[in-house]
Amino acid sequence: MNVSERLYSKLKSSGLDFFVSVPCKFLDGIISILEKDKEVIYTPVTREEEGVGILAGAFLAGKRPALLMQNSGLGNSINAICSLLNYYEIPVVIVISHRGTAGEKIEAQLPMGKATVKLLEASGIPCREIKKSSEIQLVDELINQGFSQNRTVALLFPQSFWAESGEGR
Repeated sequence: MNVSERLYSKLKSSGLDFFVSVPCKFLDGIISILEKDKEVIYTPVTREEEGVGILAGAFLAGKRPALLMQNSGLGNSINAICSLLNYYEIPVVIVISHRGTAGEKIEAQLPMGKATVKLLEASGIPCREIKKSSEIQLVDELINQGFSQNRTVALLFPQSFWAESGEGR
């Protein structure tokens, strides 16, 4: 089982059942799995804040929602996250491919890579960085915390997570 399959299996076993995503080469493996999994609801979106609105509705309809995106999308969606999800205490799990971390080959990714954790903290969003595939089991605790406290939470998957498996190249 590759790292995308293992991560998706863990997300699904945590009860997540409604997913939206914006294209990202590191998340491509999970997105491919989502497109085929008839047990969950999945839809691609063109912008992250569009996904935030859809996921808020999904939660209100009884779903356990997740947004898959690259960290550059955090800047696009921060207002929707703060003024909708945080304000109305709607828990959404944000799965973020954290570009701009050690090993990044595209220099333009570095500024947002450095700002990501600070933006999450300033927005009141608890986050956990999963650096290696052997740490996948750590996602459960944060997901459970988010739903038990009605808080949006973020899981960060930096370059080291994807590089170990060779995915996302």
